[in-house]
Amino acid sequence: MQAITKTEGRPGATAIHAAVLLILSCAFVIWPASLKSQTPAGENPAQAASGAHSSPASPSLATIPFELYGNQIFVRVRVNNSEPLSFVVDSGAGGWIVDRAHAIQLGLHLEQETGQGTGAGSGTYDVSYAKDVTFSFSKFKIPVPLIGVIDLSNNKSQVGRAIEGLVGYDFFEKFVVEIDYESQVIRLLDPKTYHYSGAGESIPIIVDTEARNPFLAAEVTVPGSAPQSRKLLIDTGSNDALDDSIIAQSTGPRLEIVSGVGLGNEFKSIAGRASRLKLGGVTFDDVGGGAGGVALIGGEILRRFTVIFDFAHGHMILEPNQHLKDAFLWDASGISLRLVPESGDFIVHSVLQGSPASEAGLREGDLIQSIDGLSSQDCTLHQAESIFLRVGAEHRLTVRRGAQSLKLDIKLRKLL
Repeated sequence: MQAITKTEGRPGATAIHAAVLLILSCAFVIWPASLKSQTPAGENPAQAASGAHSSPASPSLATIPFELYGNQIFVRVRVNNSEPLSFVVDSGAGGWIVDRAHAIQLGLHLEQETGQGTGAGSGTYDVSYAKDVTFSFSKFKIPVPLIGVIDLSNNKSQVGRAIEGLVGYDFFEKFVVEIDYESQVIRLLDPKTYHYSGAGESIPIIVDTEARNPFLAAEVTVPGSAPQSRKLLIDTGSNDALDDSIIAQSTGPRLEIVSGVGLGNEFKSIAGRASRLKLGGVTFDDVGGGAGGVALIGGEILRRFTVIFDFAHGHMILEPNQHLKDAFLWDASGISLRLVPESGDFIVHSVLQGSPASEAGLREGDLIQSIDGLSSQDCTLHQAESIFLRVGAEHRLTVRRGAQSLKLDIKLRKLL
């Protein structure tokens, strides 16, 4: 969820906007005109990457395993000749991004020109640039003339694990990118020779080359309103199913929630449900979503498919997997959590008034040290959040509040 604000570079520079998507949000940064080109002149997409395919007839240029954490795609990437780093594959990111601390540690030369970006929350953050960086998936190398450098360190507490970089627009522009969520494998194919002959749903997409983002047209219906055609960002970096301001028009149940997880400052927004979401010939019912920030479909939708991004031919293909009919669950506790990296505990970041959490006596700032005897150090933040999705479940929490150790019982119920 994001809002576009002014971005700045060196005075006199003509710049284009690039969307850098992170977690539940988009972030907009400037790509200076003097550093603008992402693919060297004269190179086709297949030539811009080197070293993976054994022959032009190979069915794929590269096969990349990934880890699905929540609904986010984590891959291991080498930056120049570095040890593997943990990157998120992000179809809404305007380019390749490296975390600032890692960029400095790796000795990347940062250009004097800088910019400002906006992210999931309010306010801005600093953006630097580095030229001529090579990213590697095993032996498959992708040279990139220009990358962004941003401080991503806060995301460890918000997401529950470190994000050391983003794989963005250039990746999707150069290749046909097939993301098999079920097998947790990405396949890269040459757009010049690629031809799809399967039975998946082909959906036209608009690739905005200025914003450096892919969009699609969807039909969204919320309680109390007629179906509306909406332009949505296709966002593999978002954990959400659907974000759109139309959610706020719903006459059904709504909640005020804390948004802005990612870059920028937090803000409050409205959560609700769309009674129906149509993507081409694929229909979803009772879809949870948020009303603040950019309109998008995210990983909670996309994980139900093998998704094929074909920017060159202007379409996205959806091949359903066994999760197509999964219910769209929502938190049933009323708390939002953050990881305390130093201790491994989960801190209560916010408590919804009148929720099971507030009725159980939980307060902002409480440290949850165990859930039903399971230590917070033995589970991830995502696993802990998943526990609180189970409507009707009862749990005993061990909570540290200052010098006190408390045992609190919580019974979950449907909130949305």
